[in-house]
Amino acid sequence: MDVVVVGRHTKVSDEFRGKVIDKLRRIETVDPRATRIDVHVVHERNPKIAGERERVELTVHGHRPIVRAEASSDDRFVALEMAIDHVIERLRKRHERFSHRHQGRTGLGKTAVPAPSDVASVEAWEGAPDTATREIPLDGTPITIRSKVHAAQPMTVPEAIDHMELVGHDFYLFHDSESGLPSVVYRRRGWTYGVIHLEEASASEADEGLRETA
Repeated sequence: MDVVVVGRHTKVSDEFRGKVIDKLRRIETVDPRATRIDVHVVHERNPKIAGERERVELTVHGHRPIVRAEASSDDRFVALEMAIDHVIERLRKRHERFSHRHQGRTGLGKTAVPAPSDVASVEAWEGAPDTATREIPLDGTPITIRSKVHAAQPMTVPEAIDHMELVGHDFYLFHDSESGLPSVVYRRRGWTYGVIHLEEASASEADEGLRETA
């Protein structure tokens, strides 16, 4: 397994590089398919976040989708340990979901009726090329909306859930291969998930749908 360590706004010592290679053996044990791990070490210069000035970002390659995790601390060695723990936890959850699915259980892949209060925020979308990003001003305000285009292949709801968990997001936008509709899966409380499908409707039908969910 290849390990690539890169520092941003900081130098990475030989001692830390050695520690990274030694600690990442934990991930290789859990996921033997991993072929490369990118390690980004970031030093934040903002004094207001001194307690989180050292951030370690891990990206594990070797299967689709890739697995990402990051952690921050005032000590980069601590941040490394925390980021590795996050990656291992996501890999273990993925293994548990596959095990349950093969046993015919329905808990993790089962969809639920969407509830607005269950939908959580998520970090800015990643994966689109720079040319696919636009800043759109909101009329009459100083606010701009960041718009991105993301290319993706159709997938099933359980596959979308796997992608969401592996990248560490709270929801995942995808094309449903079974319904053909643009859809989003999201994490609810506990080990349950929800899915929302979007289909085209007339203005009157859309208004009726809003009244039914109000």
